[in-house]
Amino acid sequence: MRSHSIMQNTPPAGISCGIVDASLHRVGVAPRSNWCFLKLVMDDGRCGWGELTLRAHEDSMGAILSQLLPTIRSLPLDGVRGLLKAYPGLPAGRAANAVISALDQACLDLAGQYLGLPICDLWGDTDRTPLRSYATVNRSVKTRTPEGFALACKAAAEAGFQGIKIMPFDAVTPETASSPAGHAEIDATLERIHAVRAAIGPELPLMVDCHWRLDGNAARRLIDGLGDARLHWLECPVPESAQWHETIRMLRTHANHAGMQLAGAENIVGVAGALPFLAQGLYDVIMPDIKYCGGYAEFARIAGLAAGHGAGVSPHNPSGPVAHAHTVHVCAALGITEAVEQQFAESPLFETGVIGHAPLLRGGHFHAGTGAGLGIALDEAIMRDNPARDVALSLLDPSFA
Repeated sequence: MRSHSIMQNTPPAGISCGIVDASLHRVGVAPRSNWCFLKLVMDDGRCGWGELTLRAHEDSMGAILSQLLPTIRSLPLDGVRGLLKAYPGLPAGRAANAVISALDQACLDLAGQYLGLPICDLWGDTDRTPLRSYATVNRSVKTRTPEGFALACKAAAEAGFQGIKIMPFDAVTPETASSPAGHAEIDATLERIHAVRAAIGPELPLMVDCHWRLDGNAARRLIDGLGDARLHWLECPVPESAQWHETIRMLRTHANHAGMQLAGAENIVGVAGALPFLAQGLYDVIMPDIKYCGGYAEFARIAGLAAGHGAGVSPHNPSGPVAHAHTVHVCAALGITEAVEQQFAESPLFETGVIGHAPLLRGGHFHAGTGAGLGIALDEAIMRDNPARDVALSLLDPSFA
């Protein structure tokens, strides 16, 4: 991995154009899923794009952007870039930092356009080492039976991805995970996992995301039941607030003894958010998200901190095409060696809703686009034909955020 310090000083775009507007664009892609994009407009007409998809938080993020806009309107691009970093103490928390992260993404898109360089080359020529890929197979599962999971995962494997991740839990929560009903759901989950392993073969890396639905005892029971499923990692088995940290540490040891890694921390904001997980050795792999963590430079700082603590970095990236393109650029710039995530077959809009040169999946690897800036922009006409859906913010769902 290249030094994280490369991103501390982005070359100035050196233009006098000022920002005239920033707006959110919401797109409905599935019954429980919207994408949310940010468009940043300069007074010469150029536009930059970022993504801030955060389920059920669109109204909050729209209000935050409206409040921030007077701060940045009329400022030159280089001036705005100096303000964009993680702000863990903001009262609006991750929603506010999602707005800031998207503004940073859009500014780098514009910087690349003005300088005539792909984002990943703004800090010097990238060696263009292809990035290993894996598919998150969840929203393309048609029936949540072992056979339904197996069919969807086999399709992702045949599409060329170098790994598969599934979210096989439905209704269990940390409060019910050790109850008879919770035991029954873990048994059903194990059937799904073993069916997927049988469908994709013994060698393809397989990951399981628990979305914080278990308690410590249930997570150990799950690990013990995996047997020959040969999991590459188990992700977010229990909640991540401070009172759960000792449980996570013990689960990492238990998982490692069973031949798998423990991964998590996808919701972190900035180095301050990553530090507790890294300093305490809670995870083998941490998963900063370019949509929430504070932007490119903050992602790089997190990656550098992780390297110093012997942890891997694999970006959380199960959202839309703009976040995916930014993720590929930041990973290419840093030379990330862990696999990079993409949501598999959630919506055809992932391909049809953008124009330009998107990252390519070729030979099981992602290749950053070569166009200036991000390389893609939303096709706003197509997106307008797919209005956002109402998505409930349910306190009964540990993964609601």
